[in-house]
Amino acid sequence: MGLLTDPGVERSRLPAMLEKHHRPICLTLYVLGIIWFLALAHNNFNHGTYFSENALLPGLVQGDFEGDSRALQYLDSLKMEVEKYTSGMPYPWLVGQLTQLGLETYTHNFTLNYPLGHGKVFSGKNVYGILRASRGSSTEAIVVSTPYRPPSSLLQGTAPSVALMLAMAHFFSKQVYWAKDLIFLVTEHEQLGAQAWLQAYHRTESGAGILDYGDLEGRAGAIQAAINLEIYSSQVSHIDVKVEGLNGQLPNLDLVNLIHRLCQRETVYHTFKNKGDHPQPESFHGWLHQLKTLFAMVTSQASGVPTGNHGLFHRYGIAAVTLEGQDSQGRNRRYVSMHQLGRVLEGVCRSLNNLLERFHQSFFFYLLPSTNRYISI
Repeated sequence: MGLLTDPGVERSRLPAMLEKHHRPICLTLYVLGIIWFLALAHNNFNHGTYFSENALLPGLVQGDFEGDSRALQYLDSLKMEVEKYTSGMPYPWLVGQLTQLGLETYTHNFTLNYPLGHGKVFSGKNVYGILRASRGSSTEAIVVSTPYRPPSSLLQGTAPSVALMLAMAHFFSKQVYWAKDLIFLVTEHEQLGAQAWLQAYHRTESGAGILDYGDLEGRAGAIQAAINLEIYSSQVSHIDVKVEGLNGQLPNLDLVNLIHRLCQRETVYHTFKNKGDHPQPESFHGWLHQLKTLFAMVTSQASGVPTGNHGLFHRYGIAAVTLEGQDSQGRNRRYVSMHQLGRVLEGVCRSLNNLLERFHQSFFFYLLPSTNRYISI
């Protein structure tokens, strides 16, 4: 840099040329950068996904979940209970169901002192149950969570998510191969409840005097991974995998690949950014399709807002994703049953149960143009 700035040194032709034509050179470089970014959506400039963590062993075992009828029973019972709690969460019902399954069941109270609300205070309560590992010492844990939304919520209700989670808890409680604790968490007030629970679990604080996260009566081991459920109906057309977290943080790519691989195994139509894989990715329309998916991810990350409760786990070094059950209105839609969703969730939890250490081998910085392609950053 001294040769370019020191007036005492005779200037060569290259610095003089750069200074004279710096504007067109800069413009050209900007245009080339944009063109190169657009080209990344083509398969010639990105890579197929693969597993770095061999311990996951995705789909190695045959699924045994047959609790779809039980999930529907839970759903019918919950719908009747919801009528009594039009603007809140049915705490007694949730606590009773988790307790009947033999889980260590607890409630968690939290309070938000809204800093911009002139003294407004919001309170909430989470409900969670812990299934202790029969083959471990409670040093590690896996979280299965779902946000509860009352009928008064502006968002779609998540009663099917709660029902499926309870059915999975019943099924998991009968198995003897668990080496990690399983935590089943139902949060109130969306991401606020999840943030309060995580702060209480890890005893950390962000913003003194704003969120009173309270205390947890029961804890499990260090959380290795978390799966958040947002299922809106007992029959959905596809599962959309959400990955973006707070300030654009992402989960380990192995976890994302695991979800897509098991969805494929159970013939569950799966998407990313509500876009499936194009049948001809090498064509122009295939490139354009993947480019739209890529832009959707970049836009979501740039906003810095988590796309689900999973996004709050990332700041604690926990790999987490949200599985959102969508219902498309197309003519050729094929419904996904509770049985298939349960098999996917069973496979995910069993693979996570095989982990010997935290996710660390695969990528944490990447872009996804489709469900089976990635761009390393």
